[in-house]
Amino acid sequence: MTMNSEKVASLKTASLTSKTATARQPHSQERVLQKLNESSLLQLHQLLQGKLDVTILVTQYHSWLNSIQRADSVEYTHRDDNLSLSVGDQKQHKAHYTLRLEENYLGTIIISSQKRFTDQDLFDHEQSMAVLVHYLKVAISFRTIERTALHDSLTGVMNRASLDNLLPMETHRAQRYHCDLSIMIIDVDHFKLINDSIGHLGGDKILCRVASIITQSLRSSDLTFRFGGDEFIVLLPNTNLKGAHTAAASILASLGSEGAGSFEHAIKPQLSIGVAALRRGESQEDFLRRADNALYNAKANGRNCIC
Repeated sequence: MTMNSEKVASLKTASLTSKTATARQPHSQERVLQKLNESSLLQLHQLLQGKLDVTILVTQYHSWLNSIQRADSVEYTHRDDNLSLSVGDQKQHKAHYTLRLEENYLGTIIISSQKRFTDQDLFDHEQSMAVLVHYLKVAISFRTIERTALHDSLTGVMNRASLDNLLPMETHRAQRYHCDLSIMIIDVDHFKLINDSIGHLGGDKILCRVASIITQSLRSSDLTFRFGGDEFIVLLPNTNLKGAHTAAASILASLGSEGAGSFEHAIKPQLSIGVAALRRGESQEDFLRRADNALYNAKANGRNCIC
């Protein structure tokens, strides 16, 4: 039997909406549902305490749930945080829950099992999720803070703090494993004049559009940062100098193909790009300095070009 039920169970300050509790076991008479014992809930608390990673929380929850009932998989999604993960092997019988805490949306969970769920199984889900949501709230808040700290609030690309973390890691990896690594520094030509012409809000919108064009022109493995003001830096792992020039040319081509109407006040910016490939034994400071010198040469050569 398949049941599509819509119910809300309020447990402490948590709210769980079971959208579809499928394949519940039939029963001949109503039974009193048993609360989870305190030791079992304490074990769940102990598994979740101190975990700030959503993936770890869901994995630990699945492990705990599987110890008290058959839970073949737990799927978690958060529509606002672009987060989706699954632990275990999905089976045919599923129970769907929307998680909320104090009116805050915290995602959805789908629990699946090879066997049909009993009313007691579903009640156990609700009791345990009343614990889980508190830890999820902290982990999601931490994820948001971490993302905000490492990303530029205007353009959405990574910020200078991220560059300071990732540049040493990427240069070390390239040197240790003898991999190619290239870098480009991108500057919006005459950006001060653009700001003076259309104001800082208009200039901000142009920067956002430029950042979008840069990221869309590159591979998902390439790392884009806003270095400050109108400058962007891109790290290109496993890319030699020729490949970096090709990537830079792709950015200029994408920008060139954009109609002026795509930009604030129909002002279409131009870019100067300096490129360098990491040399064996080179420090990250010298690596960055050579790219900066290449950018200087691009500007000296009339701008809107690659050096």
